[in-house]
Amino acid sequence: MKDKEYIVFDPRDFIRSPFWTCPKCGATDSFGVLMICANHYVRRCKNCRFDDSFSLPKLNKKILYIDQMAISNMMKALNPATKAYQKGTVDNFWFEMFEKLDTLVKLQVLICPDSCSHMDESILSAFYQPLKRMYELLSHGVSFYDSQTIKRFQIINHVEKYISGKSAEIDLDIHRIVHGNINDWQDRFIISVSSNIGEELIDEIREHREKAHEQFVEIAKYWQSCKDKSFQDFFETEAKAFGETNIQVYLRFNERIAYLAKNPDKIMSPLEFMPPDAVVLINEIASHFIKAGVSESEGLVQAFKYLTSPSMRDIPFIKISSMLYAALARKYVSGRKKPPNQGMFTDIETISLLLPYCDAMFIDNECHGYLQENPLKESINYNARTFCQNTKKEFFEYLDKIFSDISPEHISKVQEVYGSDWPQPYTSLYK
Repeated sequence: MKDKEYIVFDPRDFIRSPFWTCPKCGATDSFGVLMICANHYVRRCKNCRFDDSFSLPKLNKKILYIDQMAISNMMKALNPATKAYQKGTVDNFWFEMFEKLDTLVKLQVLICPDSCSHMDESILSAFYQPLKRMYELLSHGVSFYDSQTIKRFQIINHVEKYISGKSAEIDLDIHRIVHGNINDWQDRFIISVSSNIGEELIDEIREHREKAHEQFVEIAKYWQSCKDKSFQDFFETEAKAFGETNIQVYLRFNERIAYLAKNPDKIMSPLEFMPPDAVVLINEIASHFIKAGVSESEGLVQAFKYLTSPSMRDIPFIKISSMLYAALARKYVSGRKKPPNQGMFTDIETISLLLPYCDAMFIDNECHGYLQENPLKESINYNARTFCQNTKKEFFEYLDKIFSDISPEHISKVQEVYGSDWPQPYTSLYK
């Protein structure tokens, strides 16, 4: 029989500095930190195993979203395996940016939640694991839900108020749309799960991205011909598109199901009966009208009526994305020739979904520029600041202000829990 291999842990290995004198047995430099929880931490003596719990003050962390471009550049600034690092071509700004972000995250005053966009774009890179390591370090287990879930939450919250006749203002509590607890004191360790990502999935993501970009390029060409259309015309078209598209998908799916019911020999796979997101969404909207007292058949009619109503433009992700597309369309009407880059669709999707929930976002120069133009600057008022490479100075001033606002008592508590050297940036992340 083959010899078994064992990994042996000494429970004392989990007791970390900073150490105090044990209040029970009197052993010096023995009473260390065993674990850090949401609002308290536990110390244990390495000598006598005495435990004690200590409460921690409530936190109110700033929420900062960092886009994939910045994640990638910070990774390159630290990772000796990249050509950019080896050639010394990475702007030192990205190194400084990492230092400031990592320190503020460790000081428990800032969190940078990751998103599905980070994962999807990282998977396509040869540096998937290093990129994942970067965004997980700064998010520390806090991740935004997927885009369809966030959209559904906003729409259902809006439709409930639409039915009741109340104000259509959306509940934008970030705690409802993230995995993990934003204002918990963080443990020292990050548990990361890496699954085996097959080439099939990578090819599927790449193909979807390329098709979306091809469609976007065709739309841009169409915009160039719309010399008689205004910003408002483009905004109205985009704002209507979400509801109209979902209704079309719903009707096509039901037509397909009816056809297969009459022609079972045409069924290629059980997956053909899997309803797309649009069908799930419309059925849920209809259910809210039915709960309000209408019949089942009328519930679907009211759902369609709602999806084509002008009130849809008040839903944050529809409003923001429609205005960003309208701003881009205005550029093409004015003579822009350059096609949109491949990441533009993802950038607009991410900004429109997450901006209302954040205190700040670091995004690409182009989208940031559109948000500074009117009517976007006046109309998109969710109290979130946006920064980009073109506003480096302002971004660092923003981060430095967060740091300067930290009280001495808070710094002292961080040192008590993690040690005096804890806030030092982890610049050896890849070494």
